[in-house]
Amino acid sequence: MPHPIPPGGIAPTVLAHDVETLQVAEIYRNLPLGAGAALLGTVLCVFVLAEAGLHARHVVWLGYGIIVAIFRLGLCWAYRDGAMAIDSHDWGRLAVFGNLLAGIQWGLLGTWLFPGEPGHLQSFVIMVITCYVGGSITAYAPLRWAHPALSIPAAVPSTVYIFFIDSGSHPVSGFMAFFFVGMVLFYAFRETQAVAERLRADTRIRQKLRDLEADARLIHGFPGPGPGARRY
Repeated sequence: MPHPIPPGGIAPTVLAHDVETLQVAEIYRNLPLGAGAALLGTVLCVFVLAEAGLHARHVVWLGYGIIVAIFRLGLCWAYRDGAMAIDSHDWGRLAVFGNLLAGIQWGLLGTWLFPGEPGHLQSFVIMVITCYVGGSITAYAPLRWAHPALSIPAAVPSTVYIFFIDSGSHPVSGFMAFFFVGMVLFYAFRETQAVAERLRADTRIRQKLRDLEADARLIHGFPGPGPGARRY
């Protein structure tokens, strides 16, 4: 007889594993574009900052950014081709680690490389960090810690340096900046939760469809009543 569909459609442990696998797959679909855009932004930043003179720290930062981009793009290639025999959980941790390295890079831009003279270069640096932090919420939302791994080391040290160290202490502006950083993290976690709920619902629906297809095959294969069967 057709087998009943479980109340949740799928065992909780299996559901959690399947959802995590889908979350990691979405991260790695978004990561090549994100890593490539970060590499392009790194090169452009050095060209812009060089207007005030190219220093050794700019070259070091550029080299670090290239290494981080190669690492993240290499992860994408390894994931796509299955170059490492690890499960989706470990692939997710590697993606988060790559984002952490990228976040450190942008944090260095807002501290170590932050222009000393007020003007358009300072505004440019703040704009770059804001765009890469705020603009990456959707790309890295599928995995819970992927976006915070980038945004926290990028935004928090920069906020501390710009509003409390570089030109003296500006507590009102600084705490307002921290408020905006907190709001970005809040919406990043909200988006992660929404993506997880969507993937859970999608997984349950797919499982129920597979169950219905299996039931339909069983019913279709039933031979039916024989020639001598009584009919009512």
